Amino acid sequence: MTQDDRLRRPQEDTPAGTPAGDAVARPDERGTAPRTGASPTGSEAGTAPRGGAAEAGTAPRGGTAEAGTAPRGGAGEAGTVPRGSATEAGTVPRNGASGTESKGSRRARVSGLLGRSRSGGAAKPARSAQQIARRAVTKIVEDPSPTTQPIPIVAVLRNTPYSAPVQEAAKSEDEARMILDLAVDLGQMMLRAGASSQDVEVSVIATCTAYGLATVEVDLTANSLTVHYTDGMGNIVTVMRVNREDSVHFAKLSAIHALVTEMVDGRIDYERARERLDAIRKQKRPYPEWLVDVSWGALVAGFVNLVGGSYVSSLLGFIIAIANQRFGALLGRTGMPSFFIVVIQALTITVLAMGAATLNLIASPQFLVAAGIVLLLPTMGLISAVQDAITDFPLTASGRAISVALTFAAIVTGIAAGIMIGRLLNLQTIEVTLPATGTQFLTTLVSLFAAVIVAAGGATAMQATKRYILPAAIIGVIGFAIMVACLVGGLNGILTSFLASTAVGVLARPVALRLGAPAIVLVIPGLYPLLSGLSIFNAAYLIVQPEESVGLATGLSSLFTALTVNAALGVGAVFGTFLATWLPYGQGRRTKAEAIVQDEGGDAEETATGAP
Repeated sequence: MTQDDRLRRPQEDTPAGTPAGDAVARPDERGTAPRTGASPTGSEAGTAPRGGAAEAGTAPRGGTAEAGTAPRGGAGEAGTVPRGSATEAGTVPRNGASGTESKGSRRARVSGLLGRSRSGGAAKPARSAQQIARRAVTKIVEDPSPTTQPIPIVAVLRNTPYSAPVQEAAKSEDEARMILDLAVDLGQMMLRAGASSQDVEVSVIATCTAYGLATVEVDLTANSLTVHYTDGMGNIVTVMRVNREDSVHFAKLSAIHALVTEMVDGRIDYERARERLDAIRKQKRPYPEWLVDVSWGALVAGFVNLVGGSYVSSLLGFIIAIANQRFGALLGRTGMPSFFIVVIQALTITVLAMGAATLNLIASPQFLVAAGIVLLLPTMGLISAVQDAITDFPLTASGRAISVALTFAAIVTGIAAGIMIGRLLNLQTIEVTLPATGTQFLTTLVSLFAAVIVAAGGATAMQATKRYILPAAIIGVIGFAIMVACLVGGLNGILTSFLASTAVGVLARPVALRLGAPAIVLVIPGLYPLLSGLSIFNAAYLIVQPEESVGLATGLSSLFTALTVNAALGVGAVFGTFLATWLPYGQGRRTKAEAIVQDEGGDAEETATGAP
């Protein structure tokens, strides 16, 4: 049989009735394979294209069949091809596969997706690279080395009043949610009452740990408090609270501190703690509103005397402070933003002081303005912002720093506007006068008495209970005496403020903890005699002066110095409270807590062994 006969035989053997679509394509005149399925370069007669069989009548690569039959995976009698393909003997079906791909073609497709080359030399490096990549990924995913365990949350309580807490057994999911609700409600009340971020976090962690939730995570950002807990079964419980307004209440802070101390010592169960917290929430302020206004007035009157004002100026400061407080409260009820309220209050104080000087009631209105500014200074916000920045609460510190900066800007704006309005009304001009630092016995004695009034008035205005007023006054006068001594010694204002406030922090923390309150209850009133309201007034006065007499750069430089002096008070107070942690305070509470743990452990051991 000739070669042409062999090429025609599959066509002749095609059964009758084969559909046109199944007919085998005719070879061209030279006997080569048709274009369908042919190789790009063509082939001689009887040869198969790439991917097909090498000889006529053999199956394509990847399939096995006898001469003239379809490749494995196809359907049909000998000499036929599967439906949807057209080929001659020795050619491959269209797309190189039958209706169902063969195992070899699937392997080839996978190899193509993986980027393997048909060339044997190029395939080896590709396979080696893939093996290396697989081993690297496997090592990462299935790393047998143990992961680093996080630091236990109870370690946060070290060097705090709640160290060495009595820890109960782990709780169920429902009990865990109840405990988290208690802890978060407690934290929200502390934020509202004026506590620092660190005090809030420590109190929440101590509460959760004392009731068996030792794996909680606390997230405190600005005015949002979130607590997460995951039990042994993997159940996640999350509770969040948002504090939308502040209402300083030092008596409530003291009550919460006492409650947390009892929980940490193991002297109160959950039900009783819940009742106590609900009672604290409804706790009334210890002083009526009129007495708070009188306290603010006494603070301003004492501060006027501290900065060098006369007794008449002190009396006017007392009256103006009360009126300005009532005016600010009235503006607050209208929903006006606090920035504009502070601007209006600072403007009012400045204009009234210039008017009093015009009527010859006082000779130095700048002292009256400086004293009035003390009420507007964001003392608590400044201390809290500095403390948050130092104790790793950067976001909260940033938010509070912005609020403090806006308040200072509002004060400067109000003073500048008041001076300009006073000039338009032809009121007496206010001259810049630095505070005197006389060391005469009578002057010093009066100033010390004024410092006592300022600190005591601050404690009363902050709603601290009666037992904290006298300690706050003593700490305040000690801080003021140190500041006067530093100024007489020739130290600059920034260093003087830092040293005096450090002494206040060192004294306030142990005394407050002994009395059952957080340190902030005595720190803030103790800092009031050290505030520098006159420096802020001087800076605002220089800013509004004509450019030809005093440059704007001089005024801004003075303002920066004034802000730095007041910020040094916050830094020193935080540093002082840190130094106070080395003092022997609270040892009795921790010793008692450890004794309770040992007693409970001994009772449990006796119960387990059946001892009587």
